[in-house]
Amino acid sequence: MQHILIAGASRGIGLGLVRAFLAKGDRVHAIVRRADNPSLNELATLHPGRLKVQACDLASTGAAAEITDALAGTPLDLAIFNAGISGPEHQDECQVVAEELAELFLINAIAPLRLAKALAPGLSPNGVLAFMSSQMGSVELARSASMPLYGASKAALNSLLQSWAHSTQPPQATLLALHPGWVKTDMGGESAPLSVEDSAAGLVSTIVAHQGAGGCHFVDYQGATLPW
Repeated sequence: MQHILIAGASRGIGLGLVRAFLAKGDRVHAIVRRADNPSLNELATLHPGRLKVQACDLASTGAAAEITDALAGTPLDLAIFNAGISGPEHQDECQVVAEELAELFLINAIAPLRLAKALAPGLSPNGVLAFMSSQMGSVELARSASMPLYGASKAALNSLLQSWAHSTQPPQATLLALHPGWVKTDMGGESAPLSVEDSAAGLVSTIVAHQGAGGCHFVDYQGATLPW
């Protein structure tokens, strides 16, 4: 049984990951923005003692301290940072205002790293810090023409992960930037070809396969390497 933290667990891929890890017999510490989530409450009933739900605004400066306090020194095997937003609907560099950019980059790039750096010392030696990125964050693939601001925020996340991995104080845990596929979620839309369940299953396998690998990797939900 492993102990997993999932930030951004209220719906979509995050909720799918909670279900998948609980089905494996693991313990899950789920971080959500608002308490009293019916789906998570049901899962807590189905898996007594193996799911703890914590309400916390990940964008707040005190989020990392709140979460580490709630863990109370309990070691983690995996930490997954799934929370994210798509940004303004217009996705236009000429229309975007400072507040929209600040929110987009804070939630998609800065907040996950801030929390990860607080949790890293408490991870097991073979731990993984996994971040939900996107193929749109790949500068080489250049697939973010339809969502350039969102793609830029994920490229920023990827860049921060690479910088951390090559810093003077890199984490002992493996760093993963993950592309979950095009998934039927509120962001992905109903025309997406991949179900939440299939994406989550692939992500779980990919994350677990990288335990003990070390380094920083950009991979999709099937474990295929993507160019930065």
